[in-house]
Amino acid sequence: MVDLTDLPRLGPYVLTRDLERCDLAERCLALHDVEQTSHLLYRFPTCRDKASQRRFLDAVEQIARVDHAHVLPIEQFAFDIAYRPWLVTPFPGAAGDVLTLARHVREKGGQLSPDEAERAVTQLLEAVESAHAVGVRHGPIGLGDVLIDRRGSLLVELYGLDRAMRGMGPGDAELARDEVRSVVEIGYQLITGLRAEAPLIPADRLVKKLDAHWARWLAHGLDPAGGFETVVEAIAALPSRRRVVEVKPSGVGMRAVLGRFRTVR
Repeated sequence: MVDLTDLPRLGPYVLTRDLERCDLAERCLALHDVEQTSHLLYRFPTCRDKASQRRFLDAVEQIARVDHAHVLPIEQFAFDIAYRPWLVTPFPGAAGDVLTLARHVREKGGQLSPDEAERAVTQLLEAVESAHAVGVRHGPIGLGDVLIDRRGSLLVELYGLDRAMRGMGPGDAELARDEVRSVVEIGYQLITGLRAEAPLIPADRLVKKLDAHWARWLAHGLDPAGGFETVVEAIAALPSRRRVVEVKPSGVGMRAVLGRFRTVR
C-alpha cells in the first residue's frame, strides 16, 4: 500500500502524482481518501484579486452547463490558501496517466483506420452538438484537446473553458462553423496521417480504396468556399449515416412487411 501521509492534499483529495500539463493548467492525479476513487485535478495560475476569482467562477459555471458523455465533466472546484483555482474531474486514464488523442495517434503510427476515425469524429461532433445547444462553444478543437478513457471513448478536455475565462462569450455562427471544421480536420488527419493544410491533397489520393462517402465528406467539410454550416449538417452527412439513407429497398413490398407485425397487448 502506498503511504499517503506526507503527500500534499486539497480537501479530501490526496495528490499522488504530477502529470503532463495541458495548455490551461497543471494536471495532477489524486485519490479521494474517503471514497478511494481516482480523480484528475487541474491547478490554474493564482487569481490575485476578487475580480479574477469571480471571472474564474463564472467561467466554470458557464462550461458546467455542458453535460455530455464525450465532454470531461467538472465535479468540483475550489481555491486553495494561495488563491489558486482548482478543478476536479473523474480520472479518465489508466495506469496512472492520461492519454490524449494526439499521443494515441502517434502510438498507432500516425493514422487510424476509417472505421476508428469515424467513431472518433462522431463522438466529437456529438459533444459539439450538445455544447452548442446550451450556448457554449470551445472554438477549434485539436488532437491535444481530447482525452481517451480506459474504454476507448473520447472526452473533450475543459470544453469551452479558455474562451469563458477570457470573457469571450458563446461566439457566433462563424465560430461554430470553425469548430465543426476543426473536427473535420481531425478526421482528415486521422485517416491520412497528414494535417489538413494547403495545398490540400484529396484523401482518396492518399488512402487506397477509401470509401467514396468519406472522400466526399472530407472534401466538403474542408472546402474553403463551403464546408458544413452546422454541426447537425456535419453529423447527418457522415459516411455511415449516408450509407443507411442510400440503402435501396428490397423487392418485398411495404404491405407484406407490415403484415408480419402483430400488436403487443
